Amino acid sequence: MTKKLGIWIILAWVSGAVPAMAAAEAALITSLNGKVVRIGADAPVEAFVKLKSGDNLTLEKDAQIQITYFENGRQESWRGTGKLAIGTQESQGTGLPAAQVKQLPLAIVKQIARTPSLDSQGRAGVMRLRAIPTPDAIAKIDETYRQMRSETAKNDLNPEIYLLSGMLEMRELDRVDQVLTDLREAHPGSMEAKVLVALYQKTLKNLRESGK
Repeated sequence: MTKKLGIWIILAWVSGAVPAMAAAEAALITSLNGKVVRIGADAPVEAFVKLKSGDNLTLEKDAQIQITYFENGRQESWRGTGKLAIGTQESQGTGLPAAQVKQLPLAIVKQIARTPSLDSQGRAGVMRLRAIPTPDAIAKIDETYRQMRSETAKNDLNPEIYLLSGMLEMRELDRVDQVLTDLREAHPGSMEAKVLVALYQKTLKNLRESGK
C-alpha cells in the first residue's frame, strides 16, 4: 500500500466515507404502551423490538416503555413525554421522570436476548439451535419459568418471554404453540401479548417452512 493511499483511507474513515461497524444490539423493549418513535424512522416502534446503542426514542403523550439491557441485566421502566437515548448498559432520559430500575439475573436476560426479531420486511428471524434439547435442559427452563411467574405481576410478560425463547431454542415447537395459546387466553385484551404471539407465530411459520 502506498503512503498516499494509506492516508486517504484514514481520512475517509474519519470523515465517514468508510462505513463504521454497525452498533450491536443492546436491549429489548419488553413492554410498551402509547406511542414511541425511533428518531429517524418512519413508524413507531413496537414491543419486543431490539434496540442498539445510539438509538434515540421519542415518547409521546405519556407513553410507557420498559427496556431490558443485555449486558448487565438492567431493566428500566420509563413513563412520560420526552426523549430517551439508548446506551450500551443504560438509557439517558430528557424531559422524563427518573426511570424505575430493576436488576434481572444475567442467566435470564441471556435467554430473553434470544427473542427472535423482525427484519426490515417484517419477517421473523429464526435463531440458530444453540442448546442441546435434553429433558434436563427443558425441565430447567420450566422450573425457572414457574419461579419467575410466581414472583411477578400477572401483566408482566417477562416469564413468558423467557419461556418462549427457551422452548424455541430447544425446538420444542409444540410447547411454543401451547404457550401462545395460554397467552391468548390469559391476556385477551393485552396488545403486548398480541404482538408477542404474532412474532412467534411468524417465527414458527419460518421454522416449519425451512424444515429447521
